[in-house]
Amino acid sequence: MKAEYLSHVGAVRANNEDAIYCDSKNGVFIVADGVGGKEAGEVASATAVRIVAEATWAAHPEEDAAEILREAFYRANDLLHRKGHESGRDGMGTTLTAAVCSPERVTIVHVGDSRAYLIRQEEIRQLTEDHTLVAHLVREGKLTPEEAENHPRKNILIRAIGQEALVEVNTVEIPWEKGDYLLLCSDGLYNLISEQEMQDLTLRSTLLSTAVQYMAETAYNRGGYDNISVILVAHD
Repeated sequence: MKAEYLSHVGAVRANNEDAIYCDSKNGVFIVADGVGGKEAGEVASATAVRIVAEATWAAHPEEDAAEILREAFYRANDLLHRKGHESGRDGMGTTLTAAVCSPERVTIVHVGDSRAYLIRQEEIRQLTEDHTLVAHLVREGKLTPEEAENHPRKNILIRAIGQEALVEVNTVEIPWEKGDYLLLCSDGLYNLISEQEMQDLTLRSTLLSTAVQYMAETAYNRGGYDNISVILVAHD
């Protein structure tokens, strides 16, 4: 498999609170978007990504990827929750979306509102569920997707790594095959670029790096209100 990635501070934020990890040799890919005051968000996302990445170095993640990732998520949550009680780190937390790709399947463990998508010639499909207040209200039928699109509380997380003593994680396992793509990104990308544009740019670009660059530039040129991170993986 091949992969390209990019993480950009965007046009407005002073700091990049996103953190990413891309290991195409072992098929491990991670995106995190930190939250918290001062530098807490940067510390949270970087710490969580490091813990999950290290867990995959010490194991053979393709053998039991879901369990390895879940245990790493719990360790990250424990550490960040403790750190969140330190001075200046109130509210520390992070989204965390991690994928392990083998030739036959993709395993994703996820908390928060960073996303994973599967892209094929005929479709793009969101694989993860946003853990936000507004997304929860949509799932309950209390808001329509159209109402949620511009809701003032759209980005309020109801689940994140580090913000509670215990965290519930979601696990997704899907088959994939040659010609498929996996896209991981933070909300700084998908809030400013449509799924159709993601699919079109991926499939029409000769190089993965070109697709990643065009996606990030599109989000930046439309305001770049948040940090922008994207990983694009091709099953070749």
